Amino acid sequence: MKYVLAVFTALLFYFNSTAQFPERKTSAEIFHQLSKLGNTSTILYMAAHPDDENTRLISFFENDLHSRVGYLSLTRGDGGQNLIGTEIGRAIGVLRTQELLQARRIDGGEQFFTRAVDFGYSKSAEESFSKWGKEEILRDVVWVIRKFRPDVIVTRFPPTNYAGHGHHQASAILAEEAFDAAADPNMFPEQLEWVSPWQVKRLYFNSSTWWDKDLANKANKSDDYVAINIGKYNPVLGESYAQIAARSRSQHRSQGFGSDYPYGRKIEYLKYVKGQKANPEQGMLDGINRNWK
Repeated sequence: MKYVLAVFTALLFYFNSTAQFPERKTSAEIFHQLSKLGNTSTILYMAAHPDDENTRLISFFENDLHSRVGYLSLTRGDGGQNLIGTEIGRAIGVLRTQELLQARRIDGGEQFFTRAVDFGYSKSAEESFSKWGKEEILRDVVWVIRKFRPDVIVTRFPPTNYAGHGHHQASAILAEEAFDAAADPNMFPEQLEWVSPWQVKRLYFNSSTWWDKDLANKANKSDDYVAINIGKYNPVLGESYAQIAARSRSQHRSQGFGSDYPYGRKIEYLKYVKGQKANPEQGMLDGINRNWK
């Protein structure tokens, strides 16, 4: 018995001690993290489900602009399918939550949710709000904005039927309403015990040729658009932002969203919605104080 106790104690000590060692990083990774310390800008990407986020933009914002970046997913994907196991309903919501967290560990972003439940396909934002309770979800979105304090919000979907799903459409509608509500002390004043009102500088929509086949031509002729080359190579990290994003997006395994490892130029377009319009030549952080002043 003494022998068993001695072995158990030794193993317990071993595992506890080995668990204390910090993660090892290369000199390039350490330099990259240190480079972020001087930048105080914050960007919040917002959509409806796990796997809706544009990991290419999150990777670019986090690793090129050196901003603090978050992804707000309204739901945890409870209504999704499962291509790798038998979990459905709440169980697939747990699985997809972990997939999101793993994706953020790769692209560098942070992860947020609301209390909205993914009940499957929704035909309209009105249907989604009737099941969720619009006021409650808006309260959650405002809380995240006041706590995270983003300078910029970027939505994945338009607030119209072109979003293709009621949850998608609802996420864009909530973003626009929360843009104003978060700065209004009369909105959800109970939150002000812990956070302060916060005015986001600008709101942009991550447009796509999925909705607009003439997008590139329109963007070239209008200052409503900011174009970003997410195929840009980072010599410190040894990858392009699109390649980092491909590894991040491939974490959504239950949805079959494995991605290839792309090379070359790739443009994302952001369209102005609300707030202070950015100069396309200066990019999304135009006019935003990025240092510790």
